[in-house]
Formats: sequence, structure tokens, C-alpha cells
Amino acid sequence: MSNITIQQISGVVLHGKKLGRTIGFPTLNIHLDSRTIHFGVYVIRAVICNKIYDGVGTYLEGKNLFEAHIFNFSQEIYGEIVEIILLKKLRENKKFDSFDALRGQITQDKFEAENIVLAVLTFGSFDHIHPGHEYYLKQASKFGNTLITVVASDENIERIKGKKPDYTMSDRIHSLNALGISDIIEAGSNTRPMQWLEKYKPFSICLGYDQRGKYVDSLPKTLKELGLSSHIITIKAFQPEIFKSSLLKQKNNTH
Repeated sequence: MSNITIQQISGVVLHGKKLGRTIGFPTLNIHLDSRTIHFGVYVIRAVICNKIYDGVGTYLEGKNLFEAHIFNFSQEIYGEIVEIILLKKLRENKKFDSFDALRGQITQDKFEAENIVLAVLTFGSFDHIHPGHEYYLKQASKFGNTLITVVASDENIERIKGKKPDYTMSDRIHSLNALGISDIIEAGSNTRPMQWLEKYKPFSICLGYDQRGKYVDSLPKTLKELGLSSHIITIKAFQPEIFKSSLLKQKNNTH
């Protein structure tokens, strides 16, 4: 299965002319080593000091700068490295003949970005919640603005893994809620595991590094049949030699 990736950029925040702050929309001017993206205005997610924010941003022609207006963020972080995820292109760049016209367009861009739903779909057993699960969900949340987590049913886990989970679905959902990362948590279906594609029409589907099997392998075909163009992203492992459910379960069983 080939992954379709969403473009990610990162760079150092530079001092600017503070024009955005003057018109009521403070921006971060992020230096890029080279032009790596197409010109235009984008719905973005920004990772700043390990926190994720929504925003809109544009690549400035000829300056190797990405200018980002981050919602609900006004701190000065000059010299810090910021990661930007380009989720969806809103429009092409254009010139304005007045500050009022620019302010009006940014207001419209912000409204569109705040009201568009870009669902991220994640799946898993989530038996024995550990930092690897937390990392997976936090990384997945960068690739959209609504994180949906589907928890595998007890019956499906037993059928796929050959044994029942240590914790019931109710317990596993409770543990996920306690993490406070997912916006929506769904109880998995025994008969129609792909119904969530039809229900949410996800912008992106984020898989764990070790998630495989017939459902995962058939994802591209299923998406095509449903007329969906969801991005399929595999999240890298987080210390898999330590934080892997099967290893942690073995360790617990020896004590």
C-alpha cells in the first residue's frame, strides 16, 4: 500500500514588519530554506512548543517565507522552529489595494478555515494504554482538525489476535477519554468495520506503524469504491522496543 502524504514544512520564526498585527491578524514569518510548496493560501495546523494550533497561511513569493496567522495565539517566539502542516488550499495569492480589503479577505479566510471539517480517522485496540498510543494519536491529530478514534470490539480483537483483550471495550474507551486527545471516540463494529469511512468521509486516515491485515491492505480499493480521496498516513513508531502493547503485556504477566 502506498501512502499519500500531506505536505509538512518547518522553519525558524523571523522578525517581520508587523503588518499583520497592525490590521488585527498577527502572523508568524517562517523562513524556509527553499521553495517547497505551491503559492497560495492554506488551511494549516501549526506545532508550536509541542502544542497544536489551527490557522491559515500563505507562501510569500520570492522571499522564501511562509506567513501564518495562528488562531488563538499571540506570543512572540522569534528564533523558535515551527512545524506547519498544509491541510487544504483555500485560494490563490492575490494583491490588495487597501488594508481594509486585505483585512476583509483574511477575515473570510479565517471563517472558512474555522468552519471546514477535516476529519482524521484512527483505529486500534488500545488495550493497555501506553505512551506509544498517546504519541500515535497526537501525531494523527496534526493531519486534520477533528480526530476520530474507532476502538476495536472485543469480538474483533479475539478473532484477529486469537485471544480476548485484557480490558473490555468500555474500559478501553474510558482510558482513551482520559487521554483527552480524540474529539470523537466510536465503539467498533463487529460486522462493518469500514462503516466509519462512509459516516465521516475522512480527510485523512492515520495508521499505526504496525497496523496491517486485510482491512488495511484493502483501504485504497475501498476508498476508491466509496469515491473518497482520503490521505493515508502511517505514523512512525515511538520507542517500539519499549512501548508496544504485546511487550508491555508480557512484562506485566511476569510480575
